[in-house]
Amino acid sequence: MKKIKGFLDVFDDIMATMSLLGVIFLTIANVISRYIFNHPLQWAEEVALALFIWLIFIGVSSTMKRKGHIEVDFFVKKFSPRMYSLSKIVRAIAIYYALIYVFIYLGFELTAQTAGKATSVIGINYKYIDIAIPLGGVLMTIFFTKNLIIDNLSKVKKGQGGV
Repeated sequence: MKKIKGFLDVFDDIMATMSLLGVIFLTIANVISRYIFNHPLQWAEEVALALFIWLIFIGVSSTMKRKGHIEVDFFVKKFSPRMYSLSKIVRAIAIYYALIYVFIYLGFELTAQTAGKATSVIGINYKYIDIAIPLGGVLMTIFFTKNLIIDNLSKVKKGQGGV
């Protein structure tokens, strides 16, 4: 179990970092090739776009792991404790809906629909690009659930009551 936890803790960070470095490197290389050597790398744009998709969806899970998404809770904090707890429950349900239905379910649907298609220049199958959406959804769901449990356990221990 510790190996799986350790793997999950670094997988999204490594993939997002590699994707970002790939996008930066390919974009710089293509700009240099196009404007200095007057010979653009036709494949670089496709690969950079695929890496950018991986960067977005896997990077979002890395942000979810660190609770880095912003919350606008100005009005919610003015609620009574009971309404505040209810709003947290509604928020969690809405996030689970987005993660499970939109990212995971519809992401797998998109991946299945694009499995027979390939990019135009180098022929990368779109399923290898689009699988980042449900994979990111699974990772985000794991990290959101983990953070929700940890937050509620810490509130229970402090005597504040969990949501």
